[in-house]
Amino acid sequence: MNLVDGLLALDKEDVLKKETAKVEIKRLSKLTGEPFMVEVQAISARRYQEIQSDLLNKNGSVDYSKIYEVNQSIVMEGVINPNLRDQKLLDHFDVRTPRELTQILFQGGDMVKLADLIANVSGFSDEDEKEQEDEIKN
Repeated sequence: MNLVDGLLALDKEDVLKKETAKVEIKRLSKLTGEPFMVEVQAISARRYQEIQSDLLNKNGSVDYSKIYEVNQSIVMEGVINPNLRDQKLLDHFDVRTPRELTQILFQGGDMVKLADLIANVSGFSDEDEKEQEDEIKN
């Protein structure tokens, strides 16, 4: 089968469906007394790159002081459960924005873990980059 035939055999809805994944946030599991599984979904390449561009300063160099905020933006965009925009959650934790809520719910390591998982389900993976580097070297 050639590539065009393979693509024509696919259902458009299946192709457009966003990949999802779940990860346990152990600190919140301890607090709730049961596994606290956060569900994330892929975000578009365009949106992911827009968020990543916030890392750059005016000279086009990476500003490492912005990594936390960029990870936080990725988390706000990719977390689907719990709904970080749920007004009950915002009210319960006495915050006005999802950004403030993520600061309360997810500590630094949690934020990185979630942002990395969202990157992976969105098709951005360190493993893919390493494989490409190995292929180029060979």
